[in-house]
Amino acid sequence: VVGSIVKDKTASYKVVSANKKQPVVAYIKAAKKNVSNITVPARIKVKGVTYQVKSIASKAFANNKKLKTVTIGKNITTIGKNAFAGCKKLKKITIKSTKSGAIGKNAFKGTAKNLVVKVPRKQYRAYKKFLKKKGNKKVKIKK
Repeated sequence: VVGSIVKDKTASYKVVSANKKQPVVAYIKAAKKNVSNITVPARIKVKGVTYQVKSIASKAFANNKKLKTVTIGKNITTIGKNAFAGCKKLKKITIKSTKSGAIGKNAFKGTAKNLVVKVPRKQYRAYKKFLKKKGNKKVKIKK
């Protein structure tokens, strides 16, 4: 059902589309608060249903003081406002998605000054143009 919350061992997700052929969820928050390394998967399976994870919700990781590295799955096309805001120790983000989508305002505000975002080679130019405008002007983008 659209709007319902599904959980697996690592996180909570909100159902965005209940299409039977391809149900879609948004990553809301990690199951444990003080995790230093998080992977946002491309797909999750809950109660026999496989969902595609297409987005990261606003404030999903906001003010997580321990978070150091994040890997974003290949299906993610949207990152919400303030998604990583205040994650002072966040130094490395790996984006596997080859579809550069929308990244919300201040998504990286308050992250480590030496934040490195690793992106797919195909999307390097696209990400380079707009990542610095998302709250951390010193962010380094790598292929």
